[in-house]
Amino acid sequence: MYLGNLSQLLSKVNDLLRMTNKYSLSIIIPAFNSEKIIKNCLKKIFEESKKINSEIIVVDDKSTDETVKIVKKIKNIKLIQLKKNKGVGNARNIGAEIAKYKTLCFIDSDILISKNSIYNLLKRFHKNDNIGSVSATQNTKNLNKDNWSSNFVCLKSCYGTDSIKVEKNFSSISSEFCIISKKLFNKIGKWKALYGAGGEEFDLGYKIRQLNKKNIKLKSSGYSGYWCGLKERSKRIISRTEKYIPILLKKKNFDSRGTFATAGQAFSSLITLLMITILSLNLILKLDFLFFILLLLFFIQLILEIKFLVFAYKKHKVKMVLFSLYGIQIINISIILGGFLFLFKNSFGLLFNYSNK
Repeated sequence: MYLGNLSQLLSKVNDLLRMTNKYSLSIIIPAFNSEKIIKNCLKKIFEESKKINSEIIVVDDKSTDETVKIVKKIKNIKLIQLKKNKGVGNARNIGAEIAKYKTLCFIDSDILISKNSIYNLLKRFHKNDNIGSVSATQNTKNLNKDNWSSNFVCLKSCYGTDSIKVEKNFSSISSEFCIISKKLFNKIGKWKALYGAGGEEFDLGYKIRQLNKKNIKLKSSGYSGYWCGLKERSKRIISRTEKYIPILLKKKNFDSRGTFATAGQAFSSLITLLMITILSLNLILKLDFLFFILLLLFFIQLILEIKFLVFAYKKHKVKMVLFSLYGIQIINISIILGGFLFLFKNSFGLLFNYSNK
């Protein structure tokens, strides 16, 4: 028994030495108003990167808080300060441009990575030639203690990844914490610089799959996130949905469970739209059968969301289930508004621009 444990320990040590000597890594951290967590974020990254030959690049996207001051106090970091805020995709691309190593690791500034997570990503990345990216899996530990609704956002964002046992071939790359080769990254056109709420992970993941390469999501690499509240998430989803629809139309299928861009999420949003329409009609026409149709739609949506509600109950009990019934509708309405925004920009918006020429 002891010899077996010793053999396993020696094997891990040999793997670590081989990884340290053979592979090098450029760690790129885009930052914007991350003063609450970036110090701890960088501390975790330093702890993990000691095991690997690496460089750490922080690209500040014109923060207005104390982010830059905090980063400047930490040694052995390349800090790039952008003069204009152009979004997280642009910040990541600038970091990649100055990266000196062949393998890139993107880590968001509002997460805390788990032990051995960088090492495990790197080891898996170099295991097969058909790997396009390897991403970490988010856990349900929410770092935001100031906004209770952020717990719902955390659970909604993590739901679907809880079923991953070892790894999963994913449709998108996880932009919060992932590894990709610099050669492939440049070949597929880098991150799409979407201003505002982002959504670049769907576009980049699609391009990787178009080259018959895999986006692997790894259970042994994890991170905790500083999740925003429901109000802020709602605003971001409106923007993300408007930006996601062109990608959806291009690839003609939804994304993996574990993202907001699933077929189930779209169907739930459609039910919410029908419920709003019928409720409005009922207020005007006052027809009894419309109320029963409304109830039927609610129960269909309840069946569709039941697995998430059970997931929410396991984490935060009845209070979260009750809040989730409200939160689901807010998320769905945000998706609907994002869809309308896309239609407006690509119909009335185009006509308005044309008439002004």
